[in-house]
Amino acid sequence: VQALDARYVLAEHMNWEVKVAFLTLAASVGLRDYHAAVEKTLNSVGRMKYLRPLYTALVTGKSKDEGQMLAKRVFSEARDSYHPIAQGVVESILCKNS
Repeated sequence: VQALDARYVLAEHMNWEVKVAFLTLAASVGLRDYHAAVEKTLNSVGRMKYLRPLYTALVTGKSKDEGQMLAKRVFSEARDSYHPIAQGVVESILCKNS
């Protein structure tokens, strides 16, 4: 994963599809080096298409405990910027996996 990012700079990609797919992979395998990029992305985007896979990867990935803490903290900060339906879906992801 890190070699891919070094080669193609995927964590900073301008295409949300590419960026979120890469960060979801990084979070699911427990690469803490990408938590800052995941946090920045979750604070920048509000579409469920991108929120759902990132929050799910954080709370179910290999570094589950740290990922859950990050997910809860970011959600508490970004919650008000999300659509009410997105808020509900993220809340259910966090509750289901805590």
